[in-house]
Amino acid sequence: MFNAAIIGSGIGLKHLEAINGYKSVKVKIICERDNKRAQYLKKKFPKIEIVKNENKIFKDESIKLVSIASYDNYHYEQILKCIKNNKHIIVEKPFCLNHKELKKIYQLLKRKRNIKFLSNLVLRVNDLFKNVKKIVNKNKIFYLEADYIWGRREKLFGWRSSIKNYSANLGAGIHLIDLVIWILEKKPVSVISYGNNIITKNTKFKKKSFVINIFKFPGNIIVKTTSNLAGNYNHFHELKIFEKNQTIIHNLNNSFILNKKKNITKLKGSYPDKSNRKKLIQNFIDQIKDTSINPILTLKEQFDLMSICFYADKSLRSNKEIKIKYL
Repeated sequence: MFNAAIIGSGIGLKHLEAINGYKSVKVKIICERDNKRAQYLKKKFPKIEIVKNENKIFKDESIKLVSIASYDNYHYEQILKCIKNNKHIIVEKPFCLNHKELKKIYQLLKRKRNIKFLSNLVLRVNDLFKNVKKIVNKNKIFYLEADYIWGRREKLFGWRSSIKNYSANLGAGIHLIDLVIWILEKKPVSVISYGNNIITKNTKFKKKSFVINIFKFPGNIIVKTTSNLAGNYNHFHELKIFEKNQTIIHNLNNSFILNKKKNITKLKGSYPDKSNRKKLIQNFIDQIKDTSINPILTLKEQFDLMSICFYADKSLRSNKEIKIKYL
């Protein structure tokens, strides 16, 4: 048995569901700075200590795991505190906001290999996408497109509008970029990106609210991903995979396979499959308890993914195709 703590109580309460009581892990502390929210938490979780100062978590030697679900601009400093105090880390994506921070975290974790690290990229445990990965012939794919359609435009005008380095790729599209590299089992070699803020230019959100990335993968596979924060649409992860003899399509209407005779077969698997999202965090806890257990998401994959997003944003700023360099 060991104790855990959670910083932030928005998506952090989903982390709580995955952690608390799983294989004798107990959430001892939740850190919440908002007074009204903190009072609500004290009533809802009388057995959990609610604090406003996160340093109480880092000073508590009984806490072995910290789940970071704060605003994106706090993640980096909170990760550094976890590493300094030898605590395992779960952190919402993106886990940092620039390349300098990425390199620093990478260097520190290389020195402290006993600390385990997970960024919460939940599409890897989605039932439908797991089945897609099983049925694709990744050696026959010539084109793939993946669209993250956020469908919650109103959320742009809170803390996301005030963070200097917030980006559509880091805040949303990262999930689909991860899904693509997981399915293909390859990393892109270059990217060119474009974007606009047509829908949000007269709002508080001054960054690009729509971004499209065109990636080149080994074998000349082309991948298009979009981060659509402003669209009038349901929150959705849309996917098309084109092979020589079949096309796999997942959209609002249906999820199906179109074979070379144009026959349609329904794809197996549930979506959005929210009940299985906790499995990523629980696999991480299993690894802490038993180092022989294989991770769903490796440390290297997480850092490669962040590099891809940073280079896509660099291309967006420069309007040039850029070769992606990995740590």
